[in-house]
Amino acid sequence: MSKNSTTATMLDSYVNTAIRNYVREYDESNDFPREIWDNLANDMKIFSPILSEKNHTLSSDFITFIRKIANEFAALSAILLTQGCYGIYSILNFGTAEQKELYLEKLLKGNCIAGLGFCEYKHLNGLENLETYATKTEQGWYLSGKKAMISNSSVADILLILAKVKEQSKEETYGLFIVDPNDSDVLIGEQIEKPGLIGLPLSSVTLENVLLPKHALLGGELLGDVQFANIIKNMQLGLSAIALGIAEGAFKKGLEFAKVKREFGKRLIDVEVHQHKFADLYNKLCSAEAYFDSYPSQIEEDAKFVSRIKLYTTKVAIEISDEIIILIAPFQKFDKINIRRYLKDAEIIENYGRSGNSIRREIAERWLKE
Repeated sequence: MSKNSTTATMLDSYVNTAIRNYVREYDESNDFPREIWDNLANDMKIFSPILSEKNHTLSSDFITFIRKIANEFAALSAILLTQGCYGIYSILNFGTAEQKELYLEKLLKGNCIAGLGFCEYKHLNGLENLETYATKTEQGWYLSGKKAMISNSSVADILLILAKVKEQSKEETYGLFIVDPNDSDVLIGEQIEKPGLIGLPLSSVTLENVLLPKHALLGGELLGDVQFANIIKNMQLGLSAIALGIAEGAFKKGLEFAKVKREFGKRLIDVEVHQHKFADLYNKLCSAEAYFDSYPSQIEEDAKFVSRIKLYTTKVAIEISDEIIILIAPFQKFDKINIRRYLKDAEIIENYGRSGNSIRREIAERWLKE
């Protein structure tokens, strides 16, 4: 049995016991799940498969792991994805030898937590609208700006910040900069309240003329636009996996509920109309899974393909969660299954990374040109 297969078996058991129990006890808690984080990173080495990624795409094993976890705890999957994609993947693929030496092992072990800042208060139609600037100095760089939302920010040890570079008489360029959030000129905002993904740290970050050393520039080159495009593509892929995990989790929870005898002596699944509804939901889930599984053959040729997968998987997750709520809501007094959490998580995922409507507009553009 391979190392990743062993991890998958351990993870199945861990998700169905420790993670499920944690969610039951801390369903509405914003606390960072430190003990679970340490177990996943150190004992199960959940990030190790990323080292074997191919074709600048996140490891399929890692993607499967966060999908499994999303069956029970989507916020944790988002935390892990932020670390895996923004931290480990970025340093592994674009970092200098010095940056890899400094961060990679600590990131893999979970001893160093990463976050990435690109979202700003002004809607970004393109990188040219960025209002976070980096200015080159003899010592390195000065970084100024404000990021509206950074995942993992309140627990992060490093932040990857996307900025526009100001250089006289040169075309605009972009860089990704590794920033220490404990720097006195870095201000972490209050935790942003959100209806879903409870437990995912999310806050604004203000950079007030932060002085960075020369080696803070990812890869040592001003290739932030190219690097960011690749990173966000993989982030969308990971979010699609989480959305699929949410859909699976909601369906499983609903089916478990439907198989239990109620006070009226019947199971919901024994009623034909409910059988048909669950069959339709299962088909919808299978179609989303098939679409998702097609990414390896498409991702290199069509960079926008992953965004379309994310749009569809989140739509399916929302629809399945909503339908399950409608099915079991009249009987919820008999049970404490929190299906609404799946719906709220799916709605947040739809607009996380890239909003669903921005992807829809992108798809529609081809027809406007005809």
